[in-house]
Amino acid sequence: MRHRSLFQVALLAQAVALGTLVLGWWVVPVTGAIWGLVARERERPQLVVASAAGIGWSLLLIWTATQGPILQVARRVAGVIGMSGVWLFLATIAFPMIVAWAAAVIAGAVRGKET
Repeated sequence: MRHRSLFQVALLAQAVALGTLVLGWWVVPVTGAIWGLVARERERPQLVVASAAGIGWSLLLIWTATQGPILQVARRVAGVIGMSGVWLFLATIAFPMIVAWAAAVIAGAVRGKET
């Protein structure tokens, strides 16, 4: 990725993290769709917004870990759904990446750009 793309990822990651805190997880597909429309002429806009969503939610997980017993909660939740804590964290990061990527692809396609 170029420096411009890294800067865009950083800004989008902050937007996703703060937006998720304030408005909830629906910020992820909205951000992906908006980026898919706005950045459709740029190189790999889906990769940029998917990376940003994963980083943004990673930042939220790190912040949450400092606020309470996230490891205990992760172990219990992971036990209930039958997966290890590591897989639970990976799934938690994969979810916004996939959603943001899909929203950007769909928005780009609706706008008329091949992805």
